Amino acid sequence: MSDFSVRRMGVGALLLAGAVVATGCEDKRVKQLDTGISRDSALSVISKGAPAAKQDSFPNVYWRDRYLIAGKNYEVLYFNASDVKRGKDSVSWKKTTPIVFVNGKLIGRGWSYWDSVSKANQIPLKPR
Repeated sequence: MSDFSVRRMGVGALLLAGAVVATGCEDKRVKQLDTGISRDSALSVISKGAPAAKQDSFPNVYWRDRYLIAGKNYEVLYFNASDVKRGKDSVSWKKTTPIVFVNGKLIGRGWSYWDSVSKANQIPLKPR
Protein backbone atom coordinates (compact mmCIF):
# COMPACT_ATOMS: atom_id res chain seq x y z
CA MET A 1 0.00 0.00 0.00
CA SER A 2 1.14 3.50 -0.65
CA ASP A 3 1.51 6.11 2.09
CA PHE A 4 -1.31 8.13 0.58
CA SER A 5 -3.93 5.35 0.84
CA VAL A 6 -2.88 4.51 4.41
CA ARG A 7 -3.15 8.16 5.43
CA ARG A 8 -6.52 8.45 3.73
CA MET A 9 -7.84 5.37 5.56
CA GLY A 10 -6.49 6.77 8.85
CA VAL A 11 -8.23 10.09 8.33
CA GLY A 12 -11.46 8.27 7.44
CA ALA A 13 -11.22 6.20 10.63
CA LEU A 14 -10.66 9.36 12.69
CA LEU A 15 -13.68 11.08 11.14
CA LEU A 16 -15.85 8.04 11.79
CA ALA A 17 -14.68 7.85 15.41
CA GLY A 18 -15.39 11.57 15.85
CA ALA A 19 -18.90 11.16 14.49
CA VAL A 20 -19.56 8.24 16.83
CA VAL A 21 -18.29 10.23 19.83
CA ALA A 22 -20.34 13.30 18.85
CA THR A 23 -23.56 11.34 18.47
CA GLY A 24 -22.81 9.18 21.49
CA CYS A 25 -23.08 12.22 23.75
CA GLU A 26 -26.65 12.91 22.70
CA ASP A 27 -29.34 11.66 25.07
CA LYS A 28 -31.56 8.83 23.81
CA ARG A 29 -34.67 10.97 24.33
CA VAL A 30 -33.30 13.66 22.02
CA LYS A 31 -32.46 11.00 19.43
CA GLN A 32 -36.13 9.93 19.43
CA LEU A 33 -37.29 13.35 18.26
CA ASP A 34 -38.29 13.38 14.61
CA THR A 35 -38.39 16.49 12.46
CA GLY A 36 -41.92 17.81 12.05
CA ILE A 37 -43.39 16.68 15.38
CA SER A 38 -45.19 19.23 17.52
CA ARG A 39 -43.60 21.02 20.46
CA ASP A 40 -46.00 19.30 22.88
CA SER A 41 -45.06 15.86 21.54
CA ALA A 42 -41.37 16.69 21.84
CA LEU A 43 -41.87 17.87 25.43
CA SER A 44 -43.59 14.62 26.34
CA VAL A 45 -40.66 12.64 24.89
CA ILE A 46 -37.91 14.62 26.62
CA SER A 47 -39.76 14.74 29.95
CA LYS A 48 -39.81 10.95 30.40
CA GLY A 49 -38.00 10.08 33.60
CA ALA A 50 -37.81 13.66 34.85
CA PRO A 51 -38.48 13.83 38.59
CA ALA A 52 -40.34 17.14 38.34
CA ALA A 53 -42.41 16.29 35.25
CA LYS A 54 -45.72 16.75 37.07
CA GLN A 55 -44.90 20.16 38.59
CA ASP A 56 -42.81 21.60 35.77
CA SER A 57 -44.23 22.55 32.38
CA PHE A 58 -40.72 22.31 30.85
CA PRO A 59 -39.01 19.31 32.49
CA ASN A 60 -35.41 18.70 31.42
CA VAL A 61 -35.30 22.14 29.76
CA TYR A 62 -32.44 24.24 31.11
CA TRP A 63 -33.54 27.41 29.32
CA ARG A 64 -35.72 28.45 26.43
CA ASP A 65 -35.38 31.28 23.95
CA ARG A 66 -38.06 32.67 21.65
CA TYR A 67 -37.62 34.80 18.53
CA LEU A 68 -40.00 36.33 15.99
CA ILE A 69 -38.21 36.45 12.64
CA ALA A 70 -39.91 37.28 9.34
CA GLY A 71 -43.31 36.42 10.76
CA LYS A 72 -42.20 33.00 12.07
CA ASN A 73 -42.01 32.04 15.74
CA TYR A 74 -38.70 30.36 16.54
CA GLU A 75 -38.38 28.61 19.89
CA VAL A 76 -35.26 26.91 21.21
CA LEU A 77 -35.44 24.54 24.17
CA TYR A 78 -32.04 23.76 25.68
CA PHE A 79 -32.42 20.14 26.83
CA ASN A 80 -30.56 19.01 29.96
CA ALA A 81 -30.96 15.38 31.09
CA SER A 82 -30.27 16.31 34.72
CA ASP A 83 -33.29 18.66 34.89
CA VAL A 84 -31.06 21.57 35.94
CA LYS A 85 -32.70 25.00 35.55
CA ARG A 86 -30.97 28.27 34.71
CA GLY A 87 -31.28 30.71 37.57
CA LYS A 88 -31.43 28.09 40.31
CA ASP A 89 -28.37 26.19 39.14
CA SER A 90 -25.66 26.66 36.59
CA VAL A 91 -24.45 24.35 33.89
CA SER A 92 -22.26 24.90 30.86
CA TRP A 93 -24.17 25.54 27.62
CA LYS A 94 -22.18 22.74 25.98
CA LYS A 95 -23.88 20.28 28.36
CA THR A 96 -27.25 21.15 26.86
CA THR A 97 -28.77 20.20 23.51
CA PRO A 98 -30.76 22.83 21.59
CA ILE A 99 -34.08 21.63 20.19
CA VAL A 100 -35.33 24.08 17.55
CA PHE A 101 -38.97 24.71 16.60
CA VAL A 102 -40.59 27.00 14.04
CA ASN A 103 -44.28 27.76 14.53
CA GLY A 104 -44.57 24.85 16.98
CA LYS A 105 -42.96 22.20 14.73
CA LEU A 106 -39.52 20.64 15.28
CA ILE A 107 -37.07 21.62 12.55
CA GLY A 108 -33.81 20.34 14.05
CA ARG A 109 -31.71 19.59 17.11
CA GLY A 110 -28.11 19.89 18.24
CA TRP A 111 -25.56 22.66 18.40
CA SER A 112 -24.43 22.44 14.80
CA TYR A 113 -28.02 22.83 13.59
CA TRP A 114 -28.80 25.71 15.96
CA ASP A 115 -25.51 27.45 15.09
CA SER A 116 -26.43 27.40 11.39
CA VAL A 117 -29.94 28.76 12.08
CA SER A 118 -28.48 31.43 14.38
CA LYS A 119 -25.96 32.58 11.79
CA ALA A 120 -28.58 32.63 9.01
CA ASN A 121 -30.89 34.80 11.15
CA GLN A 122 -28.17 36.90 12.82
CA ILE A 123 -28.97 35.61 16.31
CA PRO A 124 -26.02 35.86 18.74
CA LEU A 125 -24.47 32.46 19.47
CA LYS A 126 -24.35 31.09 23.03
CA PRO A 127 -20.83 30.93 24.50
CA ARG A 128 -19.66 27.36 24.99
